[in-house]
Amino acid sequence: MTLADGLSHGPDRVHDIAFGQFGIALIRKEDTLKKGREMGKNVNRKWKTSAKMISLGLGVSLVLGAGIQAQAVTVSTIAGSFHERGAIDGAGTDARFEFPQGILAAPDGTIYIADTGNDMIRKMNPSTKSVENVAGSDHRARYRDGVGANARFNNPEGMAISPDGKTLYVADSRNNMIRKIDLATKTVSTIAGHSFPSSGDGVGKEAGFETPRGLAISPDGKTLYVADSGNNAIRKIDLATNTVTTLAGAGKLMSGSADGVGVQATFHEPRSLAISGDGQVLYIADTRNNLIRKMVLATNSVSTLAGHPGFPGTLNGPGPDAYFYHPVSVTIDGNKLYVADGANADIRMVDLSTGVVSTVAGATLNGGVPIAGREDGSGVEGHFQFPGALTVYHGVLYVADTPADTIREVSF
Repeated sequence: MTLADGLSHGPDRVHDIAFGQFGIALIRKEDTLKKGREMGKNVNRKWKTSAKMISLGLGVSLVLGAGIQAQAVTVSTIAGSFHERGAIDGAGTDARFEFPQGILAAPDGTIYIADTGNDMIRKMNPSTKSVENVAGSDHRARYRDGVGANARFNNPEGMAISPDGKTLYVADSRNNMIRKIDLATKTVSTIAGHSFPSSGDGVGKEAGFETPRGLAISPDGKTLYVADSGNNAIRKIDLATNTVTTLAGAGKLMSGSADGVGVQATFHEPRSLAISGDGQVLYIADTRNNLIRKMVLATNSVSTLAGHPGFPGTLNGPGPDAYFYHPVSVTIDGNKLYVADGANADIRMVDLSTGVVSTVAGATLNGGVPIAGREDGSGVEGHFQFPGALTVYHGVLYVADTPADTIREVSF
């Protein structure tokens, strides 16, 4: 296994899940048995009996689970075609995407997709799987408010939607802005941030962000929460006044994994947010720390829910015993917190009533080596390339399989 340091686009290199921003690589399915045997020779058995550790080189080690953990679910491709990039509207696999890194289910079931590589916001009818553009124009990255295709985004990622389903909020990551779309008119406007990366609180465009990637909205629709990845901070926007306030995190130069209250807590590239049904707790994918964190909004108290800071791995179990490898997205369904565990090519679940972590989709070899693939199928036969975002609607998971340029469905 080699660590990738660039972004792979060609179909002849589909095994290189090469996210420069993540600094990771996965094994393609056809290589897994061979690589798994090779890695098995390097097991460090000083770890607990249910886990193994292998070295990936460059000072990186991976803690492996005891074997295949995936539940009997069905993974299917419902839109887009593997590594056939484009910005084409159409039904199901006739549609084309490029590097989708955001996905969100609206209250009516409409699936919104941040088609990041195309700088567009798309939508999909969950029944017909028909995909159409909402706003933005393919490969015309810049900044402009406007209507529909006349508006411009630059790497849109996380999204949130108002409880009435009328307004879509977008983390416009490379523009360092938070945008909103009036879904009735497709009018795009900017509610906070400016093009230059910064970190100051303030009103509207006076406030600064650096690569905001994740959004969540309060159940009453009054407050928008932002994972300000480049600033290692969690921010909030009062939607009545567009006032931006920092809630937690010590800033760009103070990355870390410390629990604490407000700015005493530290993060390392938080990328995704999910909010509890009662609006009291925010769940955070703290990506580069390989952690799932939670923040009590009444006190801004941050604690670690699951994972080991800095150590990647595949191990399931009680929160403190579990390991993740670049968790990039979270979504909540009752007492279940689903996690797109990107570099493990898995979908994990944290049972919020017990704190136990399990794998619900995707597969790992015996010994825990991640399998990256594009195959649809039941149980461990379904694979992902790199699940970059996920959302849930009526018990069904929808996953943006980012480098595969596809939208996948996980049904239980």
